[in-house]
Amino acid sequence: MTSLLLLLILTFFITITAKSISVLTETNKQKVPPEELPNGSPGIMCYADTYNELGNSWNHTYTLTEPQQIHISLTDDARYARVQFATLGKIRYSLLQYWPKKNSDHHHLLDDRTLIKGEDWVFIDGGLAQRRLYLHNFKTHSLQEGTVYSYRVGSATGKSNRPYRWSKLYEFHTAPAANHFSFLATGDVGTCNAVAVSHLIDLAKTHKYDFITLAGDQAYNMEDFDGTKGDEYLNFMQDLYAQVPYLGSVGNHETAYNFTHYKNRFSIVPYAESNFDNPLFYSINYKSLHLVSFSTEVYFSNNKDEIQTAINWLEKDLTEANQNRAERPWIILLTHHPIYCSVSSSDCTTKAEIIRDGILDKQKNQRFGGIENILLKYRVDIYMSGHVHNYERTYPVSHNKRTATSYHNAPSFFQIVIGNAGQPEGTTSFGDGPFPNWSATRYGSYGFSTFKVSPRAMLITHYQAKEDGTIGDIVDQFSVTKDSHHYKKKTNKHSCIA
Repeated sequence: MTSLLLLLILTFFITITAKSISVLTETNKQKVPPEELPNGSPGIMCYADTYNELGNSWNHTYTLTEPQQIHISLTDDARYARVQFATLGKIRYSLLQYWPKKNSDHHHLLDDRTLIKGEDWVFIDGGLAQRRLYLHNFKTHSLQEGTVYSYRVGSATGKSNRPYRWSKLYEFHTAPAANHFSFLATGDVGTCNAVAVSHLIDLAKTHKYDFITLAGDQAYNMEDFDGTKGDEYLNFMQDLYAQVPYLGSVGNHETAYNFTHYKNRFSIVPYAESNFDNPLFYSINYKSLHLVSFSTEVYFSNNKDEIQTAINWLEKDLTEANQNRAERPWIILLTHHPIYCSVSSSDCTTKAEIIRDGILDKQKNQRFGGIENILLKYRVDIYMSGHVHNYERTYPVSHNKRTATSYHNAPSFFQIVIGNAGQPEGTTSFGDGPFPNWSATRYGSYGFSTFKVSPRAMLITHYQAKEDGTIGDIVDQFSVTKDSHHYKKKTNKHSCIA
């Protein structure tokens, strides 16, 4: 009997050990990159390279309670900011301390420094190890207009009110009093081969840019290695995202576990104010701009109800935006997948058609849920995307036809693909053509864009990010303008262009 009991116990421990080894193997698979796959590709660890070592201390070993992955976002007109950070272990509570930079001195506790406790929760990765990450969110009090703020986040670790484990200091600024501003735009960013990121970090420090848009696909992929790849990516991007508020969209590389990494790690975007229940859809009013973040991933979900929900939300949002068109004449829709692009791939043919015209109902032999007629109906100015790893600008376009070559009082929207910040997969070449007549400018290497926005004009510039780590030439620069009577026109009930 004793021998049988010992045998059963031994069998139990062998089984548990085998399962543990299986989990460990699954958790750590592909840690050594195969020679045929680029450094940092999905499922592959990201090692140091030329671009992620450019003055960035991201590859740091964090203690359990040390703040990391700090990033910031905004509500309408930067009246409030939201901040998130992560810890690897549980803390008693989280803290945000911020103050106008003009009032700073060498003391760490001043009367004008606001201290806020955060909302703390545990995010559990969907992988086999069910790894836990502790996330901490804050919303500031009402902020002063046109002000540079200093801030830091902290972890309360002891049983008393001390000690705190503070992050280093960061800065952000609020919307200016004047009705003009600038922002950065990019897309498709990895921790490896991130050619443009060091330039974006440098620009973030200047306080010339009010936020950054990112057209989806980050980290490649956040869920890899039980989510540790997502941790590394957000630490790599911390010096950018902690200083210039993030206003991005979701991409196909964030789909794992029903987008849970994106929904938790970017829960500071203003989706609740936009009447949606998660960060995949939201909008923000900023001076003369209405910016919409829309997930085109719904078109590949095989779920007609999801598409309908997305379209219903978008139409309601744009209806309200058009009621305020005199105050905010510009509308930009930010997403991941393009609906016009001239690369020879399914992304620019069948997939673009699905998003543009809708999914095909084979029984009725008609399409459902296409986005283009909505863009035309509500006079959206720019459809901005990534996914294809290059830069391309179209002329004003509608139903696969060029509607103008001028960007003054354009009769329809135009599209910009900005998917070339740099990631493991490299850039996408255009080939030799011929190209559609709606394709205005094409650039097949790395870069990023800046937007200068005023009520009547936008100046859009795309810069080359050279592979030697320097900024190259201006690749593209153009102005978009409109007269006041153009945006005071009433929205048509149907598409403005047949």
